[in-house]
Amino acid sequence: MSSQLHVVTGAFGYSGRWIAKQLLSEGKQVRTLTNAATRDDPFDGAVEVHPLNFDDYESLVDSLRGADVLYNTYWVRYNDNQRNFNHGIAVENCKKLFDAAAEAGVRRVVHFSVAKPDQAPGWTYFAGKVETERLLRESGQSYAIVRPTVFFGGGRNVLINNIAWIMRKIPIFGVFGFGKYPIQPVHIRDVSRVSIELGASDENITRDIAGPERFTYREFVSLIGKSMGVRRLIIPIPPIIGWLAGQMLGIFLRDRVITRAEIRGLMNGLVASEEEPLGEITFSKWIGENGSDLGREYQNDLQERRYNR
Repeated sequence: MSSQLHVVTGAFGYSGRWIAKQLLSEGKQVRTLTNAATRDDPFDGAVEVHPLNFDDYESLVDSLRGADVLYNTYWVRYNDNQRNFNHGIAVENCKKLFDAAAEAGVRRVVHFSVAKPDQAPGWTYFAGKVETERLLRESGQSYAIVRPTVFFGGGRNVLINNIAWIMRKIPIFGVFGFGKYPIQPVHIRDVSRVSIELGASDENITRDIAGPERFTYREFVSLIGKSMGVRRLIIPIPPIIGWLAGQMLGIFLRDRVITRAEIRGLMNGLVASEEEPLGEITFSKWIGENGSDLGREYQNDLQERRYNR
């Protein structure tokens, strides 16, 4: 029914924005819980805005009352104890959110995880994802856990845009190791579509969301360069050298360019899926249509992220 209320965490961000956009197009009432209320509103007031304040449990409950589905896209990319966020805190915050949803009578929770989190034991980013999945399964809530691979499309193509930016600036591009590990990108529109379909269901389910095309990382990078009309020498580099180069570039750009966990996850095939792909939009067609516009400016991920404990 069109009057159903759906709550999306982070609707001014990337995945949350596309879920909210799709829900609005279907005539749903949408509310967001966000700690980025000062960002420009892409919905011109069509989405009701509430604070995502994990220290005020009663406020969380009140913000979720009357909702049919909660779409939880909240997470933190890396640990930064000086700024008072880390993966352990993110797990605690998700539990508060799940508890608040249950108390508020929310019918179903659609939770965003990551592909193959159980294949990276000991890495806090992935271990936190595994623990959060467990908490939701044991909460008694009706749930869908979605595990996207790596996003593309939708305007905020941080990974792809910044690969393109580096390729425009530097005549040589280094891939970690030999670049033979798989990557299976999925369009954000497919992610939002599948997530909303699963939100309408009552079946408890955990599902990968991957695109229809699978590449080696080297092929992926080559395709980005080709789409821009840029020829670059692609060379293998040791992962530690790639990480150090990212650290130095990050100092210059005032950004966290790449983390060691992200490098390990990429090289261990954690951004590809063994399940039947649910995505329909092909990366090769999309990059062919959009490559010339990529990498014109660097997208600073750190500047766009603000976290509340």
